[in-house]
Amino acid sequence: MNIRKIREVADTLLEQGRYDDAFYLYDDLYNKIWTAIGSVQNGLSSFSQSYLKGSFKAAYDFKNSYSIQALNNIFSKWFDLDSDQTLNEFTFITYGHLQCISYSARLCALVSMETVYNEFLIFHSLVLNPENDDWVNNLMKYATPQIEDQLLKKVRPNFPEQKIKKMIIENAEQIKTTDWFNANATFLDYLFNIGDNSSSLYTSVQKVVGFHYRQKTHRRKSTKDEGKKQEQSRYESYERYEKYERFEKFEKHSIKHEEEFDPIKATEFEKAKYFGELLGLTGKVTKTQVRKKYIDLISKYHPDKVFDLGEELKILSEKKTKQLNIAYEWMKKKYSI
Repeated sequence: MNIRKIREVADTLLEQGRYDDAFYLYDDLYNKIWTAIGSVQNGLSSFSQSYLKGSFKAAYDFKNSYSIQALNNIFSKWFDLDSDQTLNEFTFITYGHLQCISYSARLCALVSMETVYNEFLIFHSLVLNPENDDWVNNLMKYATPQIEDQLLKKVRPNFPEQKIKKMIIENAEQIKTTDWFNANATFLDYLFNIGDNSSSLYTSVQKVVGFHYRQKTHRRKSTKDEGKKQEQSRYESYERYEKYERFEKFEKHSIKHEEEFDPIKATEFEKAKYFGELLGLTGKVTKTQVRKKYIDLISKYHPDKVFDLGEELKILSEKKTKQLNIAYEWMKKKYSI
């Protein structure tokens, strides 16, 4: 089974906003990896119960000694991946799985809050795990796969819901320092979309995230050189887009009015918001879209368009053109366009 290729198809569907279709693929991969982990754990437990009865220490030492080797074997046999590669794919798959749930109204209603909370905690454990081969045992501290007839029945949380929420809040600070920092914003979007945006859980994570806009759609663009360059980081490999984040109108952060805006004195935050609104950017966009927006607007407002329409319109046009040029120059520098 080629997990990477299937995951990349799911990524493409996610890019297109086809959350339910992407979820079907992510969910299948998510369950298969959990099934592999659960099968190994069940096998080791069965052997311990049959041949190491009455010796807890012997059973514990046996599982510690052979779990990594057994997992490597099953990951290789089932997925043609080693343990590190499986961890990498599992992290991508879990995040994609969570994004689909967070941005699909149907999936928000279908998947229980307890399940989603626990899956965010699982994702945290994958991202924050120590850099060693024992990531599965670290993962098993937070969840246990229940296998029946060689199939995954469910992933059972190991902690009550209140404890899980507390750990999510505690982990948010650490997640913020990783390449997966956007996962905190995704979690806020999930809470908002289920109507839980006034709880202590929401406000606690929001304090970590800071200024946040509610994402209504999710779009990503694959790079042209995909497959030719090595992955520089997990985030760059997974996201594959240049993003521009626009903060929604309901946020209470103040910004100078257009006549008062001074790009020399403005903060980077103020520039991002002002220039983004000036170019008509929304959500997350590609370099190509930034260029297209600029070209469309500059052709519309160029002074040549109003040359015969009076001095007043000519002055306004020149002012608008100057603003667009400043905005585009800032965008080019910031996003290497």
